[in-house]
Amino acid sequence: MALARRTAAGRAGGAPRRGWRAAALLEVVLALALFFGVAVGILGGLSASVRAAREIRLDAQAADLAVTLLSEIQLGVVAVENDGPRPYEEPLENWTWQVAITPVTGTLTDLKLTRVEVVVRNLPENYTYRLYHLRTQREATASAPGEEL
Repeated sequence: MALARRTAAGRAGGAPRRGWRAAALLEVVLALALFFGVAVGILGGLSASVRAAREIRLDAQAADLAVTLLSEIQLGVVAVENDGPRPYEEPLENWTWQVAITPVTGTLTDLKLTRVEVVVRNLPENYTYRLYHLRTQREATASAPGEEL
């Protein structure tokens, strides 16, 4: 009987059992796994948002450069001719521009149309932006470089 009392007293008031220790360790491991899973998800979302912001910045800058170049073509400041990739000046040294002229053929209209394609590239980012504009023969002769409108 004395033996029975000692084991009952040892369990009731003494150190916890091994099962309780294992359950606590399992809880800690699961909490750490959950924490790291959430952290990886948050870091992945931040990485995607930084990448998207960089793409938006590139897209906006390329569109701005292409519209500016097309406006210069329409004003007659830049000649309308097939012109291979040319680099921009100092603050935009990673960017190049190119103009491609293609006659438009078709039976829907009697107008003599020319497609002017402006290509702006950022070489380090491997990014290309294209902008098209259709010009009539009248526009082409009215805005020749060196002539005043």
